[in-house]
Amino acid sequence: MKASKNKLIAPVVATLAIALTPAIAFAHGKLESAEPPVNGTVSTAPGVLRLTFNEDLEPTFSTIKVADASGASVGDEKAKVDPANKRVLTLAVPKLAAGTYSVQWAVMTGDSHKAKGTYKFSVN
Repeated sequence: MKASKNKLIAPVVATLAIALTPAIAFAHGKLESAEPPVNGTVSTAPGVLRLTFNEDLEPTFSTIKVADASGASVGDEKAKVDPANKRVLTLAVPKLAAGTYSVQWAVMTGDSHKAKGTYKFSVN
């Protein structure tokens, strides 16, 4: 009888452990907001792109690349993690002409998780 109770208790304990584990343990870097906005249109070309994530970033392994509609790279600056807010990654860009631009980002968070993504924005 004791062995059968242990067989029933083990799955219950395992389920509770998983359910009660904080969600942050399973989190990965996620883009929360961007300036210019994801799939947005701006009337004035930005001088700096500003991407905000849900976790602190590792500067050495966090990048942003911008390309114009033809796929040509825009600018040669490197992305920088904001020292005042390590969840913010910025990239200075040259004056952008009207058109659509692709932003490709890749980050590593403080807990060594990697994430990447792309989005577009347009300048009128």
